[in-house]
Amino acid sequence: MPLWVSDFLGDTLDLDATEIGAYMLLLMAQWNRDGESLPADDKKLQRVARCGRNWPKVWGNIERFFKADEQGVYSKRLRLEAQNVAAKREVNKQNGGRGGKAKALKTNNVDLSNATDPLKRKATIPEPEPEPIKRDTSVSTKKAPAKRSVAIPPDWVPSDKNIEDAEARQFSAKEIHNEADKFRDYHLAKGTTFKDWDAGWRTWLGNARKFAESRGVAGVSQGGGYGRGGGIAGEVARRRLAGEN
Repeated sequence: MPLWVSDFLGDTLDLDATEIGAYMLLLMAQWNRDGESLPADDKKLQRVARCGRNWPKVWGNIERFFKADEQGVYSKRLRLEAQNVAAKREVNKQNGGRGGKAKALKTNNVDLSNATDPLKRKATIPEPEPEPIKRDTSVSTKKAPAKRSVAIPPDWVPSDKNIEDAEARQFSAKEIHNEADKFRDYHLAKGTTFKDWDAGWRTWLGNARKFAESRGVAGVSQGGGYGRGGGIAGEVARRRLAGEN
């Protein structure tokens, strides 16, 4: 129910709280009747306004806000507001109906065109939804940290795996000693860094064999590894003896 506060306060300056309350209750009762008249019955109006014995005095002060017709009494201003609201509601209803019809027509046209066009015909059986991919949470998905390049240790000697790689390329024990010394001394002098020194050793062996073959030398190197006091040779010999025993 619209309420024009400034107008209402201006019109009711001479009314007390009881009279204003009775006036508002009568207006709300008429609004619930869609603006139609209230019965012109003092007892009924008294109950609607919730007034007691002072009803005649209350009605005498608020009667000026109401008109009378064949059905009873009514507020002219409130009836006009109720009619305006009803008219707006009907317009909105019609607009909504037209919008719904337009939407339905558009949908029907699309369905009709799809039905007549074999390339756009809708499937009568819906496609099954793909099952969600189950992830294995038992295994960590974190990537392993990247391996860093490091320099060769000053006391590097070939490991058992390094010796096996050399023997697989037909290197003798003496050749392994020599190449191991060369390998270590060369990379210490150059300050080389590798992520995988085992791979570097295999590359060294391959290049050494190719170099020896290109020169037609039966052995890869001679005596180069013993200049360091036999430390590497002793280590290799010890491992080979341990393997033979």
